Amino acid sequence: MKRRAILSNERGLMLVEILAALVILGIVFVGFMTIFPQMTKFNEKTYSKLETMNLARKELDSAKENGLPSICSKEKSDICTIIKPNVEGYIVEIDYIMNPDLKPDNTSAGQITLFQIHIKIKNPNKEKIIISETFGYVEG
Repeated sequence: MKRRAILSNERGLMLVEILAALVILGIVFVGFMTIFPQMTKFNEKTYSKLETMNLARKELDSAKENGLPSICSKEKSDICTIIKPNVEGYIVEIDYIMNPDLKPDNTSAGQITLFQIHIKIKNPNKEKIIISETFGYVEG
């Protein structure tokens, strides 16, 4: 009788229970550890995207200040492309659409001609991949 009372009055954990708990904790831990490298990669992409968006905006402001380049005014094709190979570590490609969107009519004085501009920021390692782009207009 005493022996049966001792066996039914166990208060500790068995080795199998401890091992099962460790295995479950290990699986949960591995699941969390796979998230961290993905978060780091996502943060790097987001930083690169923000950086290139600001660079594109800065190039657009510069193009608006300078107007249509003299090289493009002599261009006979529909698109005049200017490539800047190393601007803050990126390739900047600026396309000027040579068919003006806003042409002056000769009836009013003080009218301007506007040309569409397309700025593309590309990865220097993979030149065909566009990271960011923007559109705008410049005076001709």
